[in-house]
Amino acid sequence: MKIVDTLSPEGGSRAERWWEDQGFVELYQFFRKGAMEKRFYDKLKDVRTVHEVFQLRGYQFGNWVTHEDRFNYLAALGICLYDLNRVLRFKGNNLGLDKTLGIAFGARGVKGALAHYEPSTNIINLTRYYEENRFDEPTEKKVRFVFSGGVGSFAHEYGHFLDYFFGARVEANPKIYALSDGRSTDPRRITYDAAKMPMRYWMEEILEKAYWDKSKTADSSYVRRIRKAIPKQYLDYFLRRNEIFARLFEQYVGYKLQEMKIQNIFLTKTKYHAIQYMTPTELKTVVPLFDKLLLQMRKHF
Repeated sequence: MKIVDTLSPEGGSRAERWWEDQGFVELYQFFRKGAMEKRFYDKLKDVRTVHEVFQLRGYQFGNWVTHEDRFNYLAALGICLYDLNRVLRFKGNNLGLDKTLGIAFGARGVKGALAHYEPSTNIINLTRYYEENRFDEPTEKKVRFVFSGGVGSFAHEYGHFLDYFFGARVEANPKIYALSDGRSTDPRRITYDAAKMPMRYWMEEILEKAYWDKSKTADSSYVRRIRKAIPKQYLDYFLRRNEIFARLFEQYVGYKLQEMKIQNIFLTKTKYHAIQYMTPTELKTVVPLFDKLLLQMRKHF
């Protein structure tokens, strides 16, 4: 079995490496705890069909991602998407939103980021697991593969994808590209007609809960914690509207999976300090708002 890129790299083609396909260690199984429907395994007999099952545009690998790693990353991605769609419930497993989204593994890294989403290309990149020399003592590959690199970031980056996709293509606003208003740190509510732009309306409901206290005149306890804990040079990033939405989205996905007694650390795990997330009590105030936002998205997919 050969696993090759299905996304064409920008700027022309490059040589594809052939890898031995014997003796794979199935590391992907260590990412997840919880029941899995047998019919999903039956549908995904070959990991190379992940992009077809979930209607992705394709996937891409960096030069140093071995064939065994490709197998494990795609198998983990398939289970990750299966779990994600148990929360989102898009019709026909259409998580790629009609083949818009591409996934890259260790191919398009950004310095200092374990994962990132590119709005211009609609690609989520997850960095490769760390080499052994990144650890203070010998660490087996299973541990490095499961607990380092971009693992745990997928729900966060997928939240960015939803934000930018629906803002640009479904409820377009020529002045505000993403539903969340992207990198803006302005906490003031943007007024939208709930009947005409329901997704933007519910996005503002979520962000209002995140930024403001009950009086809607002072910072929420969530924002106060961030302001107190984050060094000034990084504060802008953590208070961006799109980043707050993505962090809350990953928390929402984790909350819903927990209700189903499922843990999938490939999909979501706390990667920032707990201060950057809502408390369980705070999160429960935005869960119904996310439910309503996703209800609107399901009308299109």
